[in-house]
Amino acid sequence: MRMFVSLGSNIEPRQNLTRALVELRRRFRVNAISPVYLTAPVGDTNQPDFWNLVVEIENDEPPQKVQGALRFIEEILGRHRDLQRPFGPRSVDLDLVLVDGLVGSFGAVELPSQLVAKEPFVAVPLADLAPTLAHPVLKISLDELARTLLAKDPHPPRPLAVELTE
Repeated sequence: MRMFVSLGSNIEPRQNLTRALVELRRRFRVNAISPVYLTAPVGDTNQPDFWNLVVEIENDEPPQKVQGALRFIEEILGRHRDLQRPFGPRSVDLDLVLVDGLVGSFGAVELPSQLVAKEPFVAVPLADLAPTLAHPVLKISLDELARTLLAKDPHPPRPLAVELTE
């Protein structure tokens, strides 16, 4: 099954996202990696900008098991969830945001993630990987969705000329 994982970091982002990609490759078959985008923080704006990207993986495990593996990767990369500052800085954030053909709740995982339809930092790199794929609820292409969100965003994600290599 084709799955899409959103990655973000604003604490040592080059190092942490590179390490996250290594861990993803250890656990899943990675089909594609989007360009990296520089994104203004959402909610808690008193922090550095984020680096964001999306990775397409191939996996047949249930979404909740995949999300569990993503949480484990976050832990080993030093992610600490701050309940006082839920939108604060983070070493790495990994979220399963879209799975081909799946809609609904799978344990604690909601698919597609609301982030896909609301946040350009997810929609834009996702559209880079699968522009013609239709959002399973909105029934519009990911490319059209990304363009719509970008048109409304006063601080749109900006492509970064970086490669995350091991």
